Amino acid sequence: MSGDAAPAAPGQGPAATLFLFTVWQSFCTSGIVYGWTPLLMLLKKEGVYANRCPEGVEECSDRDVALNLMFTIGAIANILGGVVGGPIPFPKFGLAFGVMLVFVGSVTLAFADPHSEFAFPFAYVCQGLGGGIVHFGAMSVGYIFGPHRGYIMACLAGCLGFSSMVFQIFNALYNSGVSRQALFLVHAVILLFNAAGSLYLWPLHPFRAGDSLAFEKGRMVVVHAASSMVSAAGGRVRASWQQIYKAGMNMPFICFLGFLTCQLLFSRCLMGMFSAELDWKNELLEERGDAKLDVDLHLTLFNMSQAMLGSTMIPMFGIIAHRWGHRAGPAFATGVLSVVWLGCLLIPAVWPLYIMYFFAGWHRQFFFATFLNIMTSEYPPEVYGKLLPFVNIMTGVIVALQNPLLSFTLNDLDGNFYPMLIFMAVLAAALTVVAGGVLVLERRAPAAAAAAAAKEKEEEEEEEEQAGKVEEKKGNNPALEEVEENANEDDTPPIPVAAA
Repeated sequence: MSGDAAPAAPGQGPAATLFLFTVWQSFCTSGIVYGWTPLLMLLKKEGVYANRCPEGVEECSDRDVALNLMFTIGAIANILGGVVGGPIPFPKFGLAFGVMLVFVGSVTLAFADPHSEFAFPFAYVCQGLGGGIVHFGAMSVGYIFGPHRGYIMACLAGCLGFSSMVFQIFNALYNSGVSRQALFLVHAVILLFNAAGSLYLWPLHPFRAGDSLAFEKGRMVVVHAASSMVSAAGGRVRASWQQIYKAGMNMPFICFLGFLTCQLLFSRCLMGMFSAELDWKNELLEERGDAKLDVDLHLTLFNMSQAMLGSTMIPMFGIIAHRWGHRAGPAFATGVLSVVWLGCLLIPAVWPLYIMYFFAGWHRQFFFATFLNIMTSEYPPEVYGKLLPFVNIMTGVIVALQNPLLSFTLNDLDGNFYPMLIFMAVLAAALTVVAGGVLVLERRAPAAAAAAAAKEKEEEEEEEEQAGKVEEKKGNNPALEEVEENANEDDTPPIPVAAA
């Protein structure tokens, strides 16, 4: 790195080039595992795990549970990617490693035998873990955009959701006659170019706040700001771990983590189980004598709503966070959205599904935005960066519950989703009521503080007014002032009896 290179202006030149490449790379990798519903349609048409069903039967609970396990471990791996991707000291190698993991997953999906027990879960773990490493590893690019960092982070978070459209595109091409092998091999070739781009474009050294980028001999280099040259060694690291322990062991953080994991479990259960839930809906409609719904159409609508509708609520989230604060207000709104879409699933009809698509897509955006907003607002960067792996591990453990829940529902409850949905709806309603109560207390707290301040100010004014009246009385009566001065001169302490 050369200190003589002129730093690039934020948002222009090298910084803009790196950001646009990062957006493209994130779209190809970061959250593709969440495009599960179109990939599930593709895999079922390919006969994946069809051998788990009795001969002549295409759909059965054993096959659904096996496919859902593939999604579950892929989603967990994506969450745990933050544990690996966040702390990597050299982002260019971490990003290239993450992209190559996704590459391995795509090549495996291209050539895996439909009846293989381990090939498909292995491929999805590679794609989930690699996507998580890319997503969290690329977040540091926001540092080079100064005060515009929030917008950059929002764009990268949006890429995580929008990347689920990759498998939607694959499914559409598959239906038009393109083979599974061709689709995933083309994706693998694109990933090879992405990995090479990461190694070429990303500088060796990580970014810090205030840094900028410059071209030097055809390569990008980091130009560190003077304030970012301070070493983070010694006591600062020890103090940081003390802050982490203090932040992670207090009741507000524990309550926040519990709320977050429940909301994430609701969303991941919907993603992983929605195909089975549509089959259950069809059984209910058949019992009532109504026409069956088009499962493929509704799976497509669901995936597109999850990928695209969340971004439409970003302005509303900003308004709520501005008016109600960044904690209880967004949490309460997230809870309301979860109650509405869970309630829509409980109605045995087709029309509530269209309402559910909107509210479930908005809910996904809100709980992610609430999480990021609280974490970045409540904790300094060094604490947030070290708390994040702990949060990811906890949420990964909770998300793992969805596969046993699906197995229990399909096998022990004969595919009746009412008990699970009712339990989730009641839990979501309870969390919403708690968040609403906290919001009311937070809204009253400033008013109570203002009233106390006003009362204190009024008392001070009364004291000043009384003092003014006394001074005025003294000014009107000089004899009284002279007597008071003589009294002050004679005011000597008495001699104690013992001393005498």
